[in-house]
Amino acid sequence: MIAKRALYILFLAGTLLLLTACNFPGNTSQPTLSPDLIYTAAAQTLTSQQTQAAQGTPIILPSATSLAATATSTLAASAVPTNTPLPPTNTPVPTNTPIPPTATATPIPCDRASFVSDITIPDNTQIAAGTTFVKTWRLKNNGSCTWTSGYALVFYSGDAMSGPASSPITNGTVPPGSTIDISATLIAPTTPGTYKGNWRIRNAGGALFGIGISADESFWVQIKSVNPTPTPSPTPAYTLSFDFIAKGPDATWRNATTQIAWGDPYDDTPGVAVNVANVKMEDGNTYPSLLATYPQLINNGMILGLYPAYTIQTGDHLRTKIGLRVDCTGGNTTFQVRYVEGQSEVTVGEWIEKCEGGLSSLDINLANLVGHTVKFELVVMANGSPDGARSLWIAPRIER
Repeated sequence: MIAKRALYILFLAGTLLLLTACNFPGNTSQPTLSPDLIYTAAAQTLTSQQTQAAQGTPIILPSATSLAATATSTLAASAVPTNTPLPPTNTPVPTNTPIPPTATATPIPCDRASFVSDITIPDNTQIAAGTTFVKTWRLKNNGSCTWTSGYALVFYSGDAMSGPASSPITNGTVPPGSTIDISATLIAPTTPGTYKGNWRIRNAGGALFGIGISADESFWVQIKSVNPTPTPSPTPAYTLSFDFIAKGPDATWRNATTQIAWGDPYDDTPGVAVNVANVKMEDGNTYPSLLATYPQLINNGMILGLYPAYTIQTGDHLRTKIGLRVDCTGGNTTFQVRYVEGQSEVTVGEWIEKCEGGLSSLDINLANLVGHTVKFELVVMANGSPDGARSLWIAPRIER
């Protein structure tokens, strides 16, 4: 009996399938029932009938219309709408933009200063002990109140260096934003060392203030007190008594065998005696006035100048510097100072000069010849080769 009912239901399903396939071919707005849905509806109906039969409930066979309605409702439940708009994919996500806080004006303190520069006595300036000096600071009024003559510079801490306890900073006014140079007269301590003094400003009401954000920092002076440099003794003023360059033309010049004329001859082979100026010596310095005595250009060549007679007086000294010209490579000479008195010839001193970059300073005290009338001789001898033996006397003279 149940099998027959099943066949009947399947027949109705097939009939319904045929009808829905052919019904309203031009109407696309109605959904078309798929065979699967129809068979599913038929299967659901058959299952229901079997359950009723098992429970003894009378079975009522469905009509084709009810079977189609069951299939249609199943289709509607499973259908996905085709025209549902999708949300946009590039919609920006709003962000939380903070609202800037409202600026609150910070009040400017009444009395405040800022350091601009040291006008005098930078830090660690060396000052001779006991010396008076003036320290000057350049400050700016960066407060909101005008400085007046009631404002004063005051010593705050450290080393006062004999400075005033206080002194007015101005006789006029210093408006906010203006600069002013403030000075203090101080004395370097007598004991050598480093000294630092801190200073501030006092307003007309007696309150102290200084520099910095909170106006509670000092400006300062810092020095190094040093022992005073000894004053060099003045060079004594000497009286020129005898000038060997000025008297050069009056001297008798010769080499070992031949007399030589004063001056710069065309041929200097016999030797040269002449005044030269602005010559660079082997020490690298240039001298304004020199006596050139170049010996004869032979091995162990020499040159000698015999000067007119001179009477030695109290305090007389023969002074000069001796050496070789800068281009003296290999030079090696002997300098001598002699004097002739009567028939005697006496050597006062002898000095060997080589091309070694230095000069010799001569200061010959003639005290033992005071009252004697003598003829001085200036002598130069080459020690071996005359090459580089360009011998010079720098400003040779007798002075007292």
